[in-house]
Amino acid sequence: MTIDDMSLQQLHVTALEKLDNAVCTALTNIEADEARKYLSEALADCAATDTAVPAQVLACVEAADEHFSYSERMEARTLLTVAHRLLARVRRPMVVPSPSQPGDVTLRA
Repeated sequence: MTIDDMSLQQLHVTALEKLDNAVCTALTNIEADEARKYLSEALADCAATDTAVPAQVLACVEAADEHFSYSERMEARTLLTVAHRLLARVRRPMVVPSPSQPGDVTLRA
């Protein structure tokens, strides 16, 4: 991996972190218009850096934005909670160990 690849990867990670922060901020008791602004800015940053936002996260955030526009805070909060949990999985992928090979494990007698 080159330095440019690492820098690009860091840009993507930063954009997803900003989106997660916007989601968390929108979950607080801020005004709906302010929540929509934070979410919109975070999605714009993801688009500007060509960061792939998982389809389920994007769908939740977009639907939450629509619910905020109709003052349906509880529905928006439910969707944002799901988006936050999905983003946590994306940002911290589960590490799966590689399969063992013969001789990797030694038995003690």
